[in-house]
Amino acid sequence: MTDQTQTITGGYGDYILDVYANGGSVVVERPVGTFWVTADTFTADGSYVLTLGAGTTRFTASDGALFEVGK
Repeated sequence: MTDQTQTITGGYGDYILDVYANGGSVVVERPVGTFWVTADTFTADGSYVLTLGAGTTRFTASDGALFEVGK
């Protein structure tokens, strides 16, 4: 698990996002032009299935949260 930002590029398909919130959150963002737009925010511990389309997706932990994302 990490508390760093992770970016997936061209990752079409289903991914598992494991979150240990620890009082913080994990934000999932997609780029729109030169801006990053929040697609979802996870504040509870759990494993979540995310279906990602083509393009780039960024995952960022904050305030003590940890996460792991993979196929």
